[in-house]
Amino acid sequence: MSDGAAESSWSPGLWRGWLLPLTVNLAMPWIALWAWRTERRTLHLGRPLFTSEWAAAVRVGVRYPEKVRVLAVEEIPMPGMVWMHRLAARFGFDRRHVGGMCLRHAILLRRDLAAQPVIMAHELVHTSQFERHGSLAGFLRAYLLQCLREGYANAPLEIEAVMKSQR
Repeated sequence: MSDGAAESSWSPGLWRGWLLPLTVNLAMPWIALWAWRTERRTLHLGRPLFTSEWAAAVRVGVRYPEKVRVLAVEEIPMPGMVWMHRLAARFGFDRRHVGGMCLRHAILLRRDLAAQPVIMAHELVHTSQFERHGSLAGFLRAYLLQCLREGYANAPLEIEAVMKSQR
């Protein structure tokens, strides 16, 4: 089958219907395990919040700023499955352009952007969202479904993070 034929059989309605939740549910065990391991590593190696970051955490609604750890990295890691990278890029989440990632109280920041307060504030909003959802897997599932249904920039959790981080 040619690439054009494969693209023409793509059905956004099907994807937004039953196929999207099924795909996310099937991938969640691997995503959650990867996220848990990455979170543990970051909590172990990361630094606590600086005073100004602590104030930002309180401002955006983080309940437990003392639990937050920050780790600067060359590139934000993603789960190792190639199909996930392609799917994420298709919906606007290209890892080459990601400045930070939050996994509950673990925040990874790209080293070249780590000093930008707006990126830290954005990730801290995600920390508060994780706290509201109660579980790592629960938040990730909700976040992924929103990003895949609406697109990264239009996902309600992402819009909230953008709005609160720019105050």
